[in-house]
Amino acid sequence: MNSINRRNFLFRGSLAAAALSLTPSIGRASNILAQTTGDLIFKPFPHPWMKQMNFAYLTDELEDPFKSNIKISQDGIVVPAELKESRFSVNTQWFVEGFGNVSLAADNGGELFSIKDFNKGTQFNFNYELAKSRTARNNRVLKQYQKMGTVFSPEVNHLNALSLELFESAGKRGKDEETVANLSDKALLYALHAGEKIELEHAEWNIMMNKRLDKVYFGCESRQYIWAKSEDFVKRFSELMTFATSTHYVWDSWYELFEPTEGRYNWGIKDNIVEWLTENNIPIQGRPLFWFHPTVTPEWLKNKNFDELKKYVENHTYNLLNHYGDKILQWEVVNEYHDWANIHNHSEAQILEITKLACERTKEVNPKVLRIINNCCPWAEYAAMGRMSRMDATRPLRSPRKYIADMIEGGVDFDVLGIQIYFPQRDLSDIVRLLERLEKFNKPIYITEIGATAGGISPNTNQPFKDYNAPYDWHRQWDEDLQADWLEQVYTLYYARNTIKAINWYDFSDFRPFITNGGLVKEDSSPKKSYYRMKELLHKWGQAKT
Repeated sequence: MNSINRRNFLFRGSLAAAALSLTPSIGRASNILAQTTGDLIFKPFPHPWMKQMNFAYLTDELEDPFKSNIKISQDGIVVPAELKESRFSVNTQWFVEGFGNVSLAADNGGELFSIKDFNKGTQFNFNYELAKSRTARNNRVLKQYQKMGTVFSPEVNHLNALSLELFESAGKRGKDEETVANLSDKALLYALHAGEKIELEHAEWNIMMNKRLDKVYFGCESRQYIWAKSEDFVKRFSELMTFATSTHYVWDSWYELFEPTEGRYNWGIKDNIVEWLTENNIPIQGRPLFWFHPTVTPEWLKNKNFDELKKYVENHTYNLLNHYGDKILQWEVVNEYHDWANIHNHSEAQILEITKLACERTKEVNPKVLRIINNCCPWAEYAAMGRMSRMDATRPLRSPRKYIADMIEGGVDFDVLGIQIYFPQRDLSDIVRLLERLEKFNKPIYITEIGATAGGISPNTNQPFKDYNAPYDWHRQWDEDLQADWLEQVYTLYYARNTIKAINWYDFSDFRPFITNGGLVKEDSSPKKSYYRMKELLHKWGQAKT
């Protein structure tokens, strides 16, 4: 795809991937710049801090990405007329000064776009469309929550009113493109902050009004016990966590190889972790039985044909569940198999067969085991790129949502839907909309992996650490305070939903973490602010260890 240079609407921010109805006055506001011959064009007016834009994608009515011939030209984001009857939103990452570098969608105020609804060559002010979509969403959500009984603060009402006022003003500026874009940017800023506060205040109201009596697991990955083993590490982990995951990758550079040759297991490290957790009365989730990712799949497993692999699935399931018995009564049966971690390049039918076999075999070996199907990349940008993990796709790819729908339709018997949500460069409103889509499956949900950096200094560059290339990703630069703030806010959203039964922060320590400085404690096991923030939440909600 061609890119946009600085003089011709250069984006100087990075793209990582890639209510009720509106009020009458807003509904009449026009964002259409001109009509020419050609495809639909979304003309951007980017913030000067943004880098060159190189990726945008479309999502359908269910908010699933799909591969298309959308492109970026000197004119803007160009949507091809070949889509015909498709209805879509236009998605990209966008830097909003005062909020951050986040993924946003232009969805025509919730109505979606369709080629047939506009003359070919219609041009839209992209900034305006982003503001239109978020102000419309806020209106819908605000009215919905108010009907449920939530009373919002003056701050929420003020931010929402201000965003609507600025958006209306933008719609009245006609063909003054840059002024429209500038006013739309301001409207979008206030709309994003309003949207997050709407979700947080509703979640807090829901927690207060519907006090949970069920057990919710608050956990962390336990692998760092082997490397950072110390009295302080053990103390901190044990006093906070009511749940833990124990990792069993077949082939793993983090530990002694677990299964160096088929059927021969190195149980030592795994058993040590399981015994430590058991002694401290911390329930365990084993993970994963099967993860067909290039980094953890040895050659002897990669080279198996489909029938051989099915036999391995049966044997491996028996071996692990028989070894641990009732010490581990929750297992992540398959991990990231939703057209992502698929080193064998299995078809959809083969994925269904393996998933069903693994779940059935798990139940046969130990009927008491809770079976989890886990998924990553929840917004599925990879589907728009046509890219599996380290592989180009040979067929259209599915989102985790579509994969789960296909598994249920195909008769797969499982107990829990798992989803990973590391800091996703999404605002809190987008996270809630994702959960709403997943809740339609009527399955308990585990947030299986979650995390965000605390910033600091990168050991590789001695420069302030940033996960991404934008000036900042969410509200401001990452530091201990912001990590704690994000943890508190997303945990509040999760705990407010009775469908969510577990929340598992991934990195407990900054010692060999998955995310740089993503732990709840530092390398020396001294607690960070996020550690204390989680502790406060668990006591507040009556979920702390006694």
